[in-house]
Amino acid sequence: MPNAVSCTDPAAEAAVPTFEAATGTLLRQLVLAAGPLTVLQIGCPYASFTAGLAAAMSENGHGRVICCEPEAVRAEAAAAAVEKAGLGRYADVRVGRPERSLATVPGPVDLLLLGGPPESFLPLLKLVEPRMLPGAVVVALGVRDVPAPCAEFLAHVRFSGGGYVSLPLPFDGDGDVDGGVEMAVRAA
Repeated sequence: MPNAVSCTDPAAEAAVPTFEAATGTLLRQLVLAAGPLTVLQIGCPYASFTAGLAAAMSENGHGRVICCEPEAVRAEAAAAAVEKAGLGRYADVRVGRPERSLATVPGPVDLLLLGGPPESFLPLLKLVEPRMLPGAVVVALGVRDVPAPCAEFLAHVRFSGGGYVSLPLPFDGDGDVDGGVEMAVRAA
């Protein structure tokens, strides 16, 4: 398989930043399987997520991850991880409120990663939905740890007539972000 990175090749492992546990593996698998052209990452809980997504885009040979992070320190860390890995052509890290950056994101959005404040998940999803085609994937991080702020978002993606096929994934991390992951696929 061309451009594949072997898990046993120490040089390759050093060149590609690591993701956080199972969530990072899931994201990489989604990018490799679906071959998205546009991945929109809202919030950057770990600097390695953006670089890892860019690495998967690089393996596919196309596409771009656009990370919208309101906190300058997190955005700078994500941009530095991308540059250190030499993956700048596959990632664009933007500092500022995601609502303002969304207008300039090229569409359609094939994969949406929600990793910011849980209370923003539903409003941001609704802003992006018009640019999501059937088959687009939504991954929301930390939904189990903060059920109240996520309740409306979860009702939206889990409602049988809501246009999504959704599934909670029991990923556990360090308590910071991976406390439950919701993966939804746009059906209509």
